[in-house]
Amino acid sequence: MAKELSKAKCILLAVHFASAANVKALHSFTPTRSDVLDPELILRIILTYLPESLDPKEYVKYVEEVGTRLYLDIQREEIELDITPVQDIPEEQAQKQVKKLKLLDTSSPTFPPHAPNDLLTRFLCHRAYRIDLETGLLSYIPPLIEPFLPRNEYLKTWYISVVLPIVRLEVEYYGNESDTPQIGLKEFSELEGPTGIDVLLQKGERKDGQVPMTSHSNTTIGRDVKSLVGPWMYGHTERKRRKLGHSRHNSGGGDEDTDKDLAQRVRKISLSGVSAEDKTGHDWEYMYKWMVRKASNQNFILVAHCIEDWDGPSDVDFGGLSQGGRDYMDDELLRKLESQYAQAAFATCYASQEDSKDTIRGAHGILARLAELLDFIPPPDLASSVDSLPKVERHATRLEKSSDTNELAPASLLTPEHPLTTPRMETYMLLQMLVYSAYQFDGLGYPIAIVKVARIQFYDTHEEQLALLQKILKGLATRNGGKRDEAQWTADREKLMWLWNWGIESDDENAEEGAGVLGRVKRKVFEEEMLKVFTETGCHEMVKKLYLADGPSGESTSLSREMIETVILAKAMESYDGASNGNKTRGGVRRASETIDTFKSFFPNSTRLRQATSLIASTHALSFYSLTLQHGVPFKPVSIRVSSDPVTLIDKVLEQNPRSYTKLDDLVEIGKNLVSSGLPQSNANANAADSTEMRAGDLQKIRKEAERRVTFMAVEAALREDDFETAYSYIVNRLTPSGADLTAPSQAEAAKKHARSSSTASSRARRHKQAEDDISWRAAFLAGRYRPTTSTPPTLRRLEQRTELLSLALLLAPTAQLTDILAVWRRCEEETTTFQKSQQQAEEDFDDRADKRGSLSALPGNFTLTGDQPEMILNQRRREMGRLGAGGAANTAERGAPMSMFDLTRSAARAFSRNAFPLSAGAAAPAAQTLERVLSDLSEGQKGLESSVDSLGSNEGGQQRVRKRDMIADTVEGGLAAGLGWVLGAKPAERGGQ
Repeated sequence: MAKELSKAKCILLAVHFASAANVKALHSFTPTRSDVLDPELILRIILTYLPESLDPKEYVKYVEEVGTRLYLDIQREEIELDITPVQDIPEEQAQKQVKKLKLLDTSSPTFPPHAPNDLLTRFLCHRAYRIDLETGLLSYIPPLIEPFLPRNEYLKTWYISVVLPIVRLEVEYYGNESDTPQIGLKEFSELEGPTGIDVLLQKGERKDGQVPMTSHSNTTIGRDVKSLVGPWMYGHTERKRRKLGHSRHNSGGGDEDTDKDLAQRVRKISLSGVSAEDKTGHDWEYMYKWMVRKASNQNFILVAHCIEDWDGPSDVDFGGLSQGGRDYMDDELLRKLESQYAQAAFATCYASQEDSKDTIRGAHGILARLAELLDFIPPPDLASSVDSLPKVERHATRLEKSSDTNELAPASLLTPEHPLTTPRMETYMLLQMLVYSAYQFDGLGYPIAIVKVARIQFYDTHEEQLALLQKILKGLATRNGGKRDEAQWTADREKLMWLWNWGIESDDENAEEGAGVLGRVKRKVFEEEMLKVFTETGCHEMVKKLYLADGPSGESTSLSREMIETVILAKAMESYDGASNGNKTRGGVRRASETIDTFKSFFPNSTRLRQATSLIASTHALSFYSLTLQHGVPFKPVSIRVSSDPVTLIDKVLEQNPRSYTKLDDLVEIGKNLVSSGLPQSNANANAADSTEMRAGDLQKIRKEAERRVTFMAVEAALREDDFETAYSYIVNRLTPSGADLTAPSQAEAAKKHARSSSTASSRARRHKQAEDDISWRAAFLAGRYRPTTSTPPTLRRLEQRTELLSLALLLAPTAQLTDILAVWRRCEEETTTFQKSQQQAEEDFDDRADKRGSLSALPGNFTLTGDQPEMILNQRRREMGRLGAGGAANTAERGAPMSMFDLTRSAARAFSRNAFPLSAGAAAPAAQTLERVLSDLSEGQKGLESSVDSLGSNEGGQQRVRKRDMIADTVEGGLAAGLGWVLGAKPAERGGQ
């Protein structure tokens, strides 16, 4: 009955069967009405009305028969056709309904114009798009297309490059991931260049981006490149609208193809380089850029995983639909792309900015893959000792002559003939050395990216590389709390030495630079920095073995003994300056002391080490005293080194520590050590102290001067604390010069000295003598004018001590100070006279009470007739008469009574009257010689008193002791007499007879 249906009703019946997904009915009906239902019409009906959700396996054979017009009766199931849906429709209405049918064209909108004009090919492509568009069931597309792949090359290319990647991506590999929206087949077929690569690899990137190199077996990025990107690349020519050339695809088959494919897989990448002509514009070049881009965007590990699992453009997975990876492009194109792949592998190592251990492991893995692909010797393990690491020639790269750092920018790494990334033996060896350098840096506690290592190698200056070396050594010195043994330091030194020369010994024995990444650091500077860190961390055995030992180990360092001493001393003083406590058993001073004590035996004649020892000794002694500087700043050892005159710190010690002046010997020793330490001293000693290598005599003088200064400070402190006796003892026993020093020079000697005043040596000696006397007279004057703060009246002993000190001050003080000293001396004499008169009065009162002068009848046998005392009593003079007689003054002088200024002047006048006759009346002294002449004569009159002054109270030769007060009185008397003679215009004829 179907044969009786009109044309319109046949079409409507086919549409009905298609809409009902009744493929069997279609299969039975359409062959019977081939006069109406031609293949294109049937395929359009199926394309338009057959549900896309129907499994293609149900209709793919039918479609094949329709397309080929070969209906196989043996496979067709005969069923009874139901024509009732169209049987009762009027013909006119049937025709109208047919006209209203909107049948889809077999060609899809995305079908390219250059595609083959094959009905079945067009239908299959369009049907695949419809299935994805209507249902999203990408898994239905392979069973639809695969039976027809041998039909033509276009369908095969389209399926491999479009269907296969997206089905694997969305169904097979990541079908369980629902967090990412699924891309449609139509949208995917329109992707080009880097966008297509990003879409295909985004899910693998998200999955493997954080997988460390140690878990490489769990990664999938290499699989995705081979199975997703590789097939997608198969359609490169279609995307570029070029025809594929498969001339070699049709030759041979079977075992011959298998052997050829195996031979191609083991073929190595050419080392001919990458020239500008090798840039083909192929989509694989976008893949290489993707690798470099990801490596530069903190995802180098992902790229390393990819390279380890993927051998390049020939390593692709077409799912058995193609005869290996090399059959979709010619050999020349493949060679160029493989060279660029090797260049991209190089470039990813330089593009990475990461400095982790995984980055170094990843780069090492890339080296291993490149060695396999380029037929090189595989690199040794990262953990190999530096002695077994490979070596590179100095001329391994041309980049050393470049000054443009842009060559290391990621965008420049894939340029043709790049000096770092072009696959050659030299660039491979250089990258290998940079990877191992980064590993050594990481082991030294300084993680660094490989590209940074390259920048240091090629562009950093000597100063920059030295700063890096110092930073590494500082980090090592502080690692683990600064506790590192000799074995650790030995290993670290070997690593640093390898980084300096990369294990390459120079032919020139005097070469100052190495071939390594730190090679611009001079060898001597390198060893100096090593010596510094060994000394700083207390690794003294390393210093002795490497730098101070006799033999090759000590001589190879190229450091002189003077330089070694300088470094050791500098590090010791650095520890000293950083100390917060001066005790040499703790902290920085302890380290400095240990350093000096360890190495001073190697420098027995070193003045600087002796000075450092003195400094540490004085600092340790000062630590036992409380000492605070200005503004409440606590004392630190560095305060000594920055002080312009460290001895003044003792004055602060005396101020802040009560009764510390009693420890004079300790303080004097501190002062001597301070001046022996080579630090700046007071102006008086500046000339002698400026020189580090001072003579022993100069040092002895400086130490003596320091002792006198400290003693003077102790005198001041004792007087501040009302301890006059201690101050007096210090002055008499420690500050009083010898008798020879006290003796004033004669006028002739003074003239000679004045004539020699232009001499530098004489002026220096005179300044030193003046400074010494300055301390003595000032101390004596300070104690001589001392008055206790209490209201207790002074004793005669105290007044005599003060007079003695003032007498010493008169002898030593400069001319300008005599007036002030004489004024104090006069007041002290007045006090002494007053005190003695009060004592005398007390004695007289005692005698009167004893003689009963107050009562006439106090004793029996009293012969007093009246109230007047008789002149003689039993032929004896009254004791009062003896005191008050004409010889009273002389008797008084004999008993040692003090003389007043009036008596002193009167005696001087008498002395002048005795000496006036020898004077020449016509001679007159120059008017300019005033008080100096008097003082000169005063001093000359003391020649006979040297022995008395030296003894300071001794009784030598049975002679009576001459007191300083009487000595000064006689001296002033003689000086004033001479002075009065000058006033009268007389000239002494001879002075020696006095």
